[in-house]
Amino acid sequence: MSDPTPDEQEQLRAVAGAIWTPELAAGWNMNAEVADVLSTATGEILECSEAFALVPRPAGFVPGLGYLVNYWKNLRDYFLAVKSDRTYRACVVTAAANYRSPIEMASMGI
Repeated sequence: MSDPTPDEQEQLRAVAGAIWTPELAAGWNMNAEVADVLSTATGEILECSEAFALVPRPAGFVPGLGYLVNYWKNLRDYFLAVKSDRTYRACVVTAAANYRSPIEMASMGI
């Protein structure tokens, strides 16, 4: 897979910033590997918070780059909303903790 375009990179950065922080996401190289990690983390958050369905989600597969860039605003707003809700905050915080090292390594090309 080729690296995301500059516009796609900014959209991915907005989603990553909602999961971690905008400051962390600003320093990451938004390459194809980062998009893969972000897709996996996004899929886990959406699965975890399935009952809190504010975002249209694909059934039965990990959201890919196309999904992330098409729904980036919805995802960003959704993650920001669930981060402030005690019940669903655990979904975002858990994914953020589980995928922090993988996304950092992907950003560095490791």
